[in-house]
Amino acid sequence: MGEQLFLERFIWFDNEARRDRYPNAFKLAAQFEISTKTAQRSIDYFRDRLQAPLEYLLSHKGYRYTDSSFQLPVTRISEAELLALLISRKLITEASAGSLAEDLEKVSRRLGSLLAANLPGRAKPEDAFSFRWKGISPTDPLTFKVVTSAILQGKLLSFCYYSPTASNCTMRTVEPHHMVNYMGNWHLIAFCRLRSDWRDFVLGRMTFPRVEEDLFKFRANEEWRPFLSNTFGIFQNRKSFDVVLRFTPDRARWVRGELWHEGQKEVIEADGSLLLTISASHEAEIVMEILKHGSQVVVVEPEWLRQKVALEIEQMSSRYLHH
Repeated sequence: MGEQLFLERFIWFDNEARRDRYPNAFKLAAQFEISTKTAQRSIDYFRDRLQAPLEYLLSHKGYRYTDSSFQLPVTRISEAELLALLISRKLITEASAGSLAEDLEKVSRRLGSLLAANLPGRAKPEDAFSFRWKGISPTDPLTFKVVTSAILQGKLLSFCYYSPTASNCTMRTVEPHHMVNYMGNWHLIAFCRLRSDWRDFVLGRMTFPRVEEDLFKFRANEEWRPFLSNTFGIFQNRKSFDVVLRFTPDRARWVRGELWHEGQKEVIEADGSLLLTISASHEAEIVMEILKHGSQVVVVEPEWLRQKVALEIEQMSSRYLHH
C-alpha cells in the first residue's frame, strides 16, 4: 500500500471524525474506491498503531474522537505550506489541458477537500486561484497514458508523428526519457531511432502510440538536458546563437524583468530603451516571439536574423495590401 495514499485516508477520516460526521468503513471505502475490508483495516491501523482516540457509536453507525486534542502529524503544517500545495495542485490540473483526465481529477478533488478543511478564512480554495493557457495543442488522454507508461517502464515507444515541417505522418520508434509541459503543451524528449538523434515531440501531434516490449538503456542526463535549459524556448537545434533585441522605452517597461532565458542579459539605455541578449537555437520560435512585439522591438544582432524578420514583415505587409 502506498504510504502517501494511506496517509490521505487518515487525513480524510480525521477531518470527518473531527466534524462529528461519524465516518465508518463503508464511507471510507466509497470515498477512496476501496473494499470495506481494506477500509476497516485502515481504521484499525489508525486507531491501534497511530493511537487515534476513536470510539464507535452504534447509534450513529460511525466513529468519533474521545479526545479532541489529538492531531495527526501531517495536519500540523503551516498555512504557507497548505497554500503551496493548493497552488501546485491547481497548476498541475490546469496545465495538463485535460491530458491527465479522470485520474488526476480524482486526486485533485480529494486534495482540494483536504486543503479546504485546513485552510483558515472564508475563501473557497477552488475559487481563489487559476491559470490560463493559450495556443495549446490538447493531448489525447490515451496518448498521455501510453507515453508515460513507456517512460516509467523504460520501454521503446512507437507512434506516427505529424511534424510541423512535413505534411505526412512518419512512423517513429523512440527511447523516451523526459516529459515537460511548456506553456500548456506536453513535450516528449526522446532519442529517435529513425533520425539517430535526440528529438522533441509534441504529444498533441502523435497518433497511434504503442509501448513496445523491448527495454532500452537510459542515456546520461547530459545528453538530453540541453533541450530544457540551454537556450530560449523548447525547440532546440545543435547550434545556438546569441540574439540582441532593442525594445522601445514604452515596451521596455513591460518586458523588463521578464524571464526569457536563465542566462539573459538586460541593459537599460539612456533613452529608456532595453537591450535584451538571449541565447537561442531555433530560428522559427524566436522569430515568432519577436514578431509578437510588432514595431516595439528591433533585432540588433545577428544580422541574418534581422534580415529574416525584415523579410517576414515585408511579406506580411504585401499580404495585407493585396488581399
